[in-house]
Amino acid sequence: MSEIWVVEKDQTMIEGEAITFSVDFIGASVIASPASKVYKNGADVSGTVQSGSDSASGSVVTLKTITAQADDGGSVYVVVVQAAVDGNTEKRKFLIRVVAPGEE
Repeated sequence: MSEIWVVEKDQTMIEGEAITFSVDFIGASVIASPASKVYKNGADVSGTVQSGSDSASGSVVTLKTITAQADDGGSVYVVVVQAAVDGNTEKRKFLIRVVAPGEE
């Protein structure tokens, strides 16, 4: 059995910024049924911060667009990505640190 790798790197977003992230399941042959959720302080905020739909092509999952909300500077979003990867249900996560426009 080969191992599937995901290059996960924490990200930084500025309040009001909208980004569509992609996750590459390196070494995977088939990706199906991708789904992502975003949590803030343990609460699911996906309905507020995400728009669009998750999709998969090859070994890459393209996530719903994430918009860092106004007044979320200082918050951390936890993004959880789930997909059927070569027949196995896999979950991976990465963090997004939200900063205010003038924050260093």
